[in-house]
Amino acid sequence: MASRYESDMTRKEKMQLEKEKLSKMNFKEKLAYIWEYYKAVIFGIIAVIFIIGTIVNIHENAKYYDLVSIAVVDYAGLQDVSPIEEDLKEALGTGDKYEKVSIDTSYSFGENLENADYNTLMKFTAVIAAQSMDVLICSQAVYDNYSKDDYFLDLSTLFDEATCEKYGIKAGDTCLDISKLKKYQDMGLTYYEPCYLTVVVNSKNTDNATKLIEYLEEDGVNE
Repeated sequence: MASRYESDMTRKEKMQLEKEKLSKMNFKEKLAYIWEYYKAVIFGIIAVIFIIGTIVNIHENAKYYDLVSIAVVDYAGLQDVSPIEEDLKEALGTGDKYEKVSIDTSYSFGENLENADYNTLMKFTAVIAAQSMDVLICSQAVYDNYSKDDYFLDLSTLFDEATCEKYGIKAGDTCLDISKLKKYQDMGLTYYEPCYLTVVVNSKNTDNATKLIEYLEEDGVNE
């Protein structure tokens, strides 16, 4: 009889009826019953939780910003570069929890740029155009190819005269050979020589690019 008038019951009466039904069932029957009659609600709750979690993650991730974004051409290592990023963040940062240093090792050009992967070339151009690259670490071939089109900043504009002399930077120099710097060798990012560090001409973080050069030069060269 109860089911005959269920549609006319108040919400409180319906809840009481559900309790009575469940009280007569064993554990497995309760699970089957709940799944059969409430799976739409369960999926709805899961979907809402997922959407809220996604929104929160997007909002939180949007707070992070690059101190400096570094691109490495023809990465030589197999290890995760996260420890290097953390070391650089500690050296260059202010302690803000949303600061980060990004090292992108996906650029594979090889010795002959004419045979370089098309997607790599397109990504390289797009990332620079979007001002998402501050520092490029590259081989002689890559430097020669892009320096003729004025992709790189005159490094002498980043330092005073005494510092330029210390680092061997002359007016008009757009690259610095970091091959033999102790700190850079310890990173193990590349093995080719010469290995050039350049600052992209439209970099948004030239101050931190300058700090990066100072950090790498700190311990001098391996003789």
